[in-house]
Amino acid sequence: MTESDPKSRLAAGRSRCWLRVSLSVLLAGSLSSMAQPSALAAETSVTPASADEQRSLAKAKYAEGVEAYRATHYVDAVRLFLEADAISPSAALSYNIARAYEKLSDDAQTLRWYRNYLRLNPQAKNRAEVEGFIRSLSRALAKRGIQQLTVLTWPPGATVAIDGTPLGVSPLTVELRPGKHSALLSHRGFVDFNGSFVLPQATPIDVGATLQAAATRDPVTSEPQPEGARRFGIVPYVTLGAAAACLAGAGFFELSRHSAQSDARSEQVQLDYERDIQTMHSRQTSARVLLGVGGALAVTGATLLVFNTRLTAESRAVAASVPGGAMLSWERQF
Repeated sequence: MTESDPKSRLAAGRSRCWLRVSLSVLLAGSLSSMAQPSALAAETSVTPASADEQRSLAKAKYAEGVEAYRATHYVDAVRLFLEADAISPSAALSYNIARAYEKLSDDAQTLRWYRNYLRLNPQAKNRAEVEGFIRSLSRALAKRGIQQLTVLTWPPGATVAIDGTPLGVSPLTVELRPGKHSALLSHRGFVDFNGSFVLPQATPIDVGATLQAAATRDPVTSEPQPEGARRFGIVPYVTLGAAAACLAGAGFFELSRHSAQSDARSEQVQLDYERDIQTMHSRQTSARVLLGVGGALAVTGATLLVFNTRLTAESRAVAASVPGGAMLSWERQF
């Protein structure tokens, strides 16, 4: 069989075709097995993505967002930019998110991300231009009777309640009515922060707070002592009150004993005399018991009262101005 034979060339072609198909099926099967690990492997080990992989993923999301923006698919652009920012935040992403929201005519979100852009890149070359955008957007919110507030905490992740209503976790950006508001910041393992601020009508502000780590409690103590509380609380006063009651009771029974004794002396009948004597002894015993208990309680209460010193923490609030807002901090010293 020669190479020039048409049948031979056809057979060889079929062999190569079959070989390519076989290799394709084998390769597809290998990829399938690699893409679907066994349940045991999935349950026993999860390998976290490296920093380089995270950056690569963020760049890919960013590139997709740019393409969506150029194609005027602004909703998709916002989504992809936000996904990239969640993986690896950056000033450039904040700027692009703001531009995409601007195309959607969302003044609040546009303002939020332009402000975040300057927060991350205060020396931006286009700072003056962006500040102009911020002023224009702030005026637009003011016309609607609201203004923007950003709450920042160190560490982040604190629950933020404004005027008693939980709104989310820090860092948090919300729109509120201008005026005075109260804020409660709560974070596990840190002292709660209570403060107030005034939101201007014309400009948005940042409010920041540095949370203080909660003091380690004594394992024996089940409840924390409130500020200004005394060491033993009201126990000394309750003890002294009980002592006074016991001593008063002792005095009453002593008077009753004296009355029974007088009655016994005046009795003419033997049975009545013995009854009065028994009453006298009974009341004398009660008076002595109450006298002893009252005396012990009085000594205990007086001792507790002497050592009932206050447990007062020295506290102070510190306020400092920062670009575009104010920073509040709460310092405690025990």
